[in-house]
Amino acid sequence: MQRRVGDEVEVPGDYQHRALHEGRATQRFWHRGKLDAVEKMLGPRTGDVIVDVGCGSGVLAGRLAEHAGTRVVGVDANAAALAFARQQYARANLEFHEGIADELELTTFGPNKIAFIEVIEHIYPEQARATLRRFHRALPSGGRLVVSTPNARSLWPAIEWTLDHLALVPHMAHDQHVASYTPASLAALGEEVGFRRREVRTVHLLAPWLAPLNWGLAERMHALEQRRPLPFGALALVSFDRP
Repeated sequence: MQRRVGDEVEVPGDYQHRALHEGRATQRFWHRGKLDAVEKMLGPRTGDVIVDVGCGSGVLAGRLAEHAGTRVVGVDANAAALAFARQQYARANLEFHEGIADELELTTFGPNKIAFIEVIEHIYPEQARATLRRFHRALPSGGRLVVSTPNARSLWPAIEWTLDHLALVPHMAHDQHVASYTPASLAALGEEVGFRRREVRTVHLLAPWLAPLNWGLAERMHALEQRRPLPFGALALVSFDRP
């Protein structure tokens, strides 16, 4: 099986944190809207043990740990990102560990929910299949998995090409991203390894691109886009249950 254990370009440890808080308006809105959608799909509540696989600089894990009564574990292969996350998001119910997605022994954490957010496109399809099988084994009956990835059935390929050619982010095509999915293919992959799809949705059709013009208008558009399923939003999200 062809495997990846890291990107071909160096991604700074604080990258996701800076993108959320200091990036251009479109980038900040993209990350905030993504976190909103993932948090809603995970539905954190008292007693949950949530593992954020590929946590990066800890922005999602830190947000989930704000929910009282949860235990949150962030895992990433980037030691610099983990060092930043431990310092930035120190909480009694939050811990960070170094590891590679398809090697993790998640049962040691006892999760009932797993987040796998914009990671699956960084690994080869067979490695992704093996990783989702590992998640399936680690979750109890009724456990939940949320996966997100850029939507190949949207303007994302053009967006990625533009970002790469203008060098606005660490280079993505082939250096970071080696696989692509549509909402349907991502849902099918989860079902193939034994999960049951719970919700399939996309976000970021128009809203992020309005943020530089008017943040309030972008928020209203984002809320409008969430009222009905959109097939062509630039980010695909799928939540699964373990039967």
